[in-house]
Amino acid sequence: MNILILTKYPTRGPSSRYRFYQFLPHLSERGHRFTVLPFFTDAYLASLFDDGRVGPLYVFQRLLARLGHCLRGKPYDLVWIEGELLPFIPSSMERLFHLALPRRRVYEFDDANWLRYEGKPLLEKKFLRILSSAAGVVVGNDFLADYVRQVNASIAVVPTVVDWARYEPAVHKPNGLTIGWIGSQKTSFFLEDIFPALRELATQYPLKLKVVGARIQADGFPLEEVVWSEDTEVSHIESFDIGVMPLTATPWSRGKCGLKLIQYLAAGIPAVASSVGVNTGYLNDSGGGFLAEDHEDWVHQLRKLLDNETLRKDMGRSGREWVRSEMTITAQAPKLINFLEQCARKG
Repeated sequence: MNILILTKYPTRGPSSRYRFYQFLPHLSERGHRFTVLPFFTDAYLASLFDDGRVGPLYVFQRLLARLGHCLRGKPYDLVWIEGELLPFIPSSMERLFHLALPRRRVYEFDDANWLRYEGKPLLEKKFLRILSSAAGVVVGNDFLADYVRQVNASIAVVPTVVDWARYEPAVHKPNGLTIGWIGSQKTSFFLEDIFPALRELATQYPLKLKVVGARIQADGFPLEEVVWSEDTEVSHIESFDIGVMPLTATPWSRGKCGLKLIQYLAAGIPAVASSVGVNTGYLNDSGGGFLAEDHEDWVHQLRKLLDNETLRKDMGRSGREWVRSEMTITAQAPKLINFLEQCARKG
């Protein structure tokens, strides 16, 4: 099978890296060939980490580049697309681009992308229209699958997973307690919800909050901020004593795939997370942490872990074993590749 893979980002973009690039060696092992062509460039990703803006000329250039990607598509057996071909372009124009592509198209979602278009008459039904004719759709959780199921029953639920070989059990030194979070500037606002809990606990414990990948404004507790890089992200996670994943109870949050939670558990780090979306199932299934719904919950659940090193270690081991068996590339690659092969065979 020869696959044209149209990602959103180069390897530095987390969604593309975790949902596409890390599966490429497994595609090769199965004898498949592929070409990967991202929509955005590294320059765009750099702008996201800076001011989050790019000019209209850049966007126009990328649209022309994507047209060129599509014009190369006919020799391929299958095209595998991250999200959509053309961001913020109506479905009628996207369908014109389909004419240059293989008839068998597979779309991939790890976020509730359709919510970005709510209230925009030309765009709000875009995803349902383009997904209705797809050979298949890969999604990261059941919430996303329920949306797709309105128009297409050919669905594979493949969670966002990690490369097990990169993670070792964390070993902590007795020099205070680190509560950690990893993410991006765009999602750092979720942390604000637990600042009051951290301020309260900081009066009772020698703790600090370590933030990987974002700059935040906070006072009342010690704070360490570090720049994210692919080379150091795992070592930073392994420096945590407790990982946190606060979310607000919105449809957007229910569409998220819980990557940071999986990363904490892979490193043997117990977690406290909002009881929203996949977090509930992941922590219930793994035994790797506690769920929280409000300020009192966050204080109570974090305090239990801060007070009890044995509990932290036990939950860390439990979470790590669950990730090893369920949430690694090795565990999920066969399901994904079998689905792509099935879609490529469709008449």
